[in-house]
Amino acid sequence: MANEKLNLQEISSTMMQLFVQDVLSKNNISNENKKTLSDEQKAQLKKVVEDLQAQVDEFVKGSKEKKEENPVEKVEAPKNMTLREMLKSRKDK
Repeated sequence: MANEKLNLQEISSTMMQLFVQDVLSKNNISNENKKTLSDEQKAQLKKVVEDLQAQVDEFVKGSKEKKEENPVEKVEAPKNMTLREMLKSRKDK
């Protein structure tokens, strides 16, 4: 389970890096002019990254809870039932 969590954190971190790189490239910001970003722009970028991280964490938590809530129910038929009786009991449920 700890391994899954590390893997999910790695994936979300990679996705955030890709998102930030995409935003920077769309705004024609290269390594040379990264330092010319205003403090306000840097704060906005940080906020976007934090929001994305929160959404990813919420999604992962939600999918984990959903997975735990819906355990697969295995219905075992009694050994002395005929096929017709099994189908009838399923139909009644």
